[in-house]
Amino acid sequence: MTPTIDVILNTFYQRGITSREQLLTEILRIKKTIENIKDRQQEKILKDDEKLFQFMKKSTEQELGFFPGDRDFFVKVFALCREVDLIEYTLEIYKNDRMGTVIAPANLAQFIESFIDATNPTTILITEAEKHLAGLAALIHKYPQKQFTLTTQSFKMYWMLTLAFQTFQNVKVIQQSIYSNLILTDRFDFIYCLPAFAGKADEGNRRFITNETDGIALENMLPMLSDTGMLSVIVPARVAFSGGSFARLREHIAQNYNIDSLWILPEGTFRPYTAMKTYMLNISNLCKDTVAIGTVGYQKEQFQITDQKLIGKKEFLAQEDWRIELLLSEDDENLQKFKTSNLDKVKLKDVAEVFRGKSILKKDTTLGSISVLNISNIEQGEINYSEMDSIDEEERKIKRYELFEGDVVLSCRGTTIKSAVFKTQAKIIIASANVIVIRPKGRVLGKYIKIFLESPIGLAMIKSFQRGTTIMNINHSDIMEMEIPILPMSEQQEMVKRYGEELSQYKATISEAENRWEKTRNSLYDRFI
Repeated sequence: MTPTIDVILNTFYQRGITSREQLLTEILRIKKTIENIKDRQQEKILKDDEKLFQFMKKSTEQELGFFPGDRDFFVKVFALCREVDLIEYTLEIYKNDRMGTVIAPANLAQFIESFIDATNPTTILITEAEKHLAGLAALIHKYPQKQFTLTTQSFKMYWMLTLAFQTFQNVKVIQQSIYSNLILTDRFDFIYCLPAFAGKADEGNRRFITNETDGIALENMLPMLSDTGMLSVIVPARVAFSGGSFARLREHIAQNYNIDSLWILPEGTFRPYTAMKTYMLNISNLCKDTVAIGTVGYQKEQFQITDQKLIGKKEFLAQEDWRIELLLSEDDENLQKFKTSNLDKVKLKDVAEVFRGKSILKKDTTLGSISVLNISNIEQGEINYSEMDSIDEEERKIKRYELFEGDVVLSCRGTTIKSAVFKTQAKIIIASANVIVIRPKGRVLGKYIKIFLESPIGLAMIKSFQRGTTIMNINHSDIMEMEIPILPMSEQQEMVKRYGEELSQYKATISEAENRWEKTRNSLYDRFI
């Protein structure tokens, strides 16, 4: 933080002006006052504190509300803020805003430059431009011959962007939401979009394929592409593989546009705002025979493509979803064999009920009659029933989370994938919210599902549904879309029988070896006595 901004913020804090909204309002008030003092006659106002104060009230209070102070306080902050850089100030107050405005890292804007250079656009649209303040000015400075349109749905951000770029002849700022019908009719050669993740749209907004903000923004941007234009949009990983409305959106894109490339962005790109796993999806109107997929990493504090693979467009679109982790996986050959095999395959939702366990806070655990299965109770593919937390709750309120014989439990949070099969106990046991329950309906055995989930192919498929980065975050609605091979019941039973017999033999062998080793050590240690 520069000393000037530090002093400004401390001055506002001492006056009780502490919220980001208030801090932005007051810097806008001062910058708009300066902007409104245009000719020499008005500049005389700057030398008269009372006239300056009254001029500010007359020219800003209708739009920005009443100034929270007297004349002397205004004159003081006016002098402090007069020369401060508006973008730097806004960046400072919104950094680390975990619940509000996302500020993308500057090196992401620099990475975007590579796509601008590759497409050489004349017109560029950057939506919700306040999210890109860390690299926006440098980006616009680099391309003085290109026409930029910046949008924001916030009235105050609109004024901030307008004032910050008022001297740029190639920049136009528009107040516009990207989550509703657009007033923009222009088409652009390049669009850069970072929508809100997983927000819900207004119920009255029915014309879009999805009702979630990231899907709506993506759909909204596509018709705005010029004939040679490209859209670079940042989306959470689930957009690439979720079923339902997002599957229909992917189908809409595949049928009407061209997917140029899809990149996994580095872990933690948008921290502290979100730890969601994110992709950069590039879509254009130009037909191509291949799709570039891969990962982006950090090299010398810059975003660089670190792993890249070109696959045929037909091969890419033949995938049911866009989980490029599967295509990049070390098990890709086996996965492709699985996908192209003659084995009958079904989605889990067609052969099992899939649901997430009950959310239970640590403070709610007590000595009660209801035991709770947590991730920590799953050890080496089996459930430890002896050391479970418990709660005191009416049975009717937890009935939907109760575990039954043959249920498969799968960890959906944490750092490792764990699975096990539940065996009926003398007590009532429910699953916690960190566990997904897969309850077979009849065509498939729970133990068979568990064997598949722990196989290299099963693990690769589970990882491909991961929404988080370091901390695993898997949604049960995504697991419902997972395909598993369906074998005749007799073959499933044979697999389960053989698995159980060999596992028992393995345990017995390990136990025998451990006992023999323990006796050998003790006999050697006894020689010292």
